[in-house]
Amino acid sequence: MMKSRVETLRDWAMQTRPLKNGSVQPPIAARGSSGVSPITLRAQAIAEMYQRRPVVIQDGELIVGGNPREYIGDGASPKIFGRQNWSSGTVWEQPEQIETFFSEGMLSWAGNHKTLDYDTVFDMGLAGIRSQISTRIKEIKSLAGQDIRGLQFLEALDMVAVGFLEFTKRHAEEAKSLVENLELAQTGTREIGRGSQAARRRWELLEIARICRKIPAQPPESFWEACQCAWFAFLLVPDAPGRLDQYLYPFYKRGIASDEISRDFAKELLSCLWIKYFEYVGVEGGVSAHNHLTLAGLTPEGENGVNEVTHLCLEVIEELKLNRPQVGFRWNSKTPRSALEHAVQILRAQTGNPDFCNDDVIVPALERIGVSTVDARNFSLSGCHEVIVTGMSQMGSVEGFVNMSKIVRMALGLEPGLYPPPDMSSIDSFEAFWTHVEGAMKVVSQAAHKASVCRDRQSAKAFDKDLEVSLVTRDCIKNGSGYAEGGARYNFCNWNVIGIANLADSVSAIKSMVFEKHAISLADLRDVLDSNWRDQRQLRTRIMNQSPRYGNDNSVADSLVIRIIDSFRTSLEEYSPYRGGKYILGTTAGGENMHMEFGRITGATPDGRLDGDPLADSVGPAQGRDTNGITAMLNSAAKLPHITLPTATTLNARLDGKLLKGAEGVAKIASLIDGHFTAGGQQLQFNFYDRELLVDAKKHPESYSGLMVRVAGYSAPFVSLWGDLQDEIITRTEHSI
Repeated sequence: MMKSRVETLRDWAMQTRPLKNGSVQPPIAARGSSGVSPITLRAQAIAEMYQRRPVVIQDGELIVGGNPREYIGDGASPKIFGRQNWSSGTVWEQPEQIETFFSEGMLSWAGNHKTLDYDTVFDMGLAGIRSQISTRIKEIKSLAGQDIRGLQFLEALDMVAVGFLEFTKRHAEEAKSLVENLELAQTGTREIGRGSQAARRRWELLEIARICRKIPAQPPESFWEACQCAWFAFLLVPDAPGRLDQYLYPFYKRGIASDEISRDFAKELLSCLWIKYFEYVGVEGGVSAHNHLTLAGLTPEGENGVNEVTHLCLEVIEELKLNRPQVGFRWNSKTPRSALEHAVQILRAQTGNPDFCNDDVIVPALERIGVSTVDARNFSLSGCHEVIVTGMSQMGSVEGFVNMSKIVRMALGLEPGLYPPPDMSSIDSFEAFWTHVEGAMKVVSQAAHKASVCRDRQSAKAFDKDLEVSLVTRDCIKNGSGYAEGGARYNFCNWNVIGIANLADSVSAIKSMVFEKHAISLADLRDVLDSNWRDQRQLRTRIMNQSPRYGNDNSVADSLVIRIIDSFRTSLEEYSPYRGGKYILGTTAGGENMHMEFGRITGATPDGRLDGDPLADSVGPAQGRDTNGITAMLNSAAKLPHITLPTATTLNARLDGKLLKGAEGVAKIASLIDGHFTAGGQQLQFNFYDRELLVDAKKHPESYSGLMVRVAGYSAPFVSLWGDLQDEIITRTEHSI
């Protein structure tokens, strides 16, 4: 049952938005005297920004901090986004031949996500981190040939920490001021009684003032302090809340044991924290891939991490019915069945939460690329579904996207600007054709590497832009270098490969129709594609119906997907990134919806896809091509070499919404997840809407403002999506169990 305070705060969050010009950002060009280093100027600007940033405490809040908000009313609805415009230009300096891969739609840049080192913030507070900085500065100064740049970097981090702590402590002064105003308002009217609402609020404000004088400079000791610490830390690097149930559980356990806090009040505090996360994006947030919060999973020691706070968080999700934060539930073989079913039950809230991922696959995948077992077990989610070694890595940065469907067009000579057209007469077998497919992969992986070096070199030069995240990323202080320079403990460059199913189905069609059934020659097929299947309806239908297709538990098609992933990964792993570490592969189309964007600029492909049609999303099959049921689709995905896909992999499943209505349906879906992950699947997320409802929502958006759907690695209001993205979701195969 939702508390009246929580209901009021939720309503306020749903009816408001951040006030325009209500936040203060550091100037691009910081003020300062000549002779002062750019990084020092930047740190001074950030500290000044925190000094000028407004301090707001809303009526009834228990967790405080954020930007001023303005009322927009009950009619607030998701912002309607237009489709993204394809742009080949880049702000990075790179050779013209590499830029061609972008202008031709083979590669595209992407954004960056991160999760800060919550463990250190909770263990020692920012004062402890400042002490680490001071110690490291002394060590550098004691060495011959001092690292001046490293000293400037560390001193800049300390300036940022001081500025942020001044901002958080100002909340204590604001709370104290509100207490004085409350007492003044009561003077001459009536005495504040011990049990009155005013007395309760006075006590709350005094406690808020006490907490904000302490947190996050010092480590928290109580559950309330821990919740406020989690929120202030998030405000420093506002991207992902990390493993919230793991951070809060020790304080909850201790508080319950000592009668310092009740379960109900702990849940109320969690609800207030949840609303703060929602406010950061807001009801008008529409398509946003931020605020991915992680629940459950293994502890660093390898034990089951499900605890009472995990269940409290799930209850909060169900009661608040907010679309942010996004929530990921980590499954492993030690996860209690009751916890999994509780997480499935929460899908009834229809916020798109939670999504599910598999520790038993992801942890070994991280170990394979050099992450220690303890650190790998502590991974969390960020962005759409980027797996991040929490607070220790620069790996949530998706370097960019690779249009895998164009590789088959390159091998057929249909992309002459990217790959020299082969002599069709010399390709007399499937393996001979595969040689050209691999050749195209090598060309693309080399271009991706060169593009990464250009981008990351440029980012490293501007490392002062990442001072906040460098402050709270493990080993940046120790190494005296920033997050963008390779200062983190782990550095990985993630390229997301888009349209794998289309490439596999295309190669499968060529293997079947050209080299086995001899239904058409390779040269003639190339001409058919060049004409966008004009006057070839019968051939196209035959290819789509008779050649093996991924997503149907077909060993031929599935083995081709595995071969493609292994071949491209091997090509990319020949190179070393600019920041060090390794190149890794993901598959998520992301908030950029690159399965749509790449599809628009990709010509017809041998799988029967028409010019401009969407590509398959992540590791899922091409839209409508999985015809053998949900189990077959999941079996295909489970066969993939997930050990080589350590991050950013998603699988969308669309199921009959009636399954969620009863306990039996919840149990079936839990078994589906359990079975898929036991078989080796990595991630699973659901839509529970039938086609007719989605079609009606497209026609009558005013009636469906609360309809949430899973898109790529993120959830969004269906009515906020542009038309052809809505169509792509509608065409996904709907399964029953």
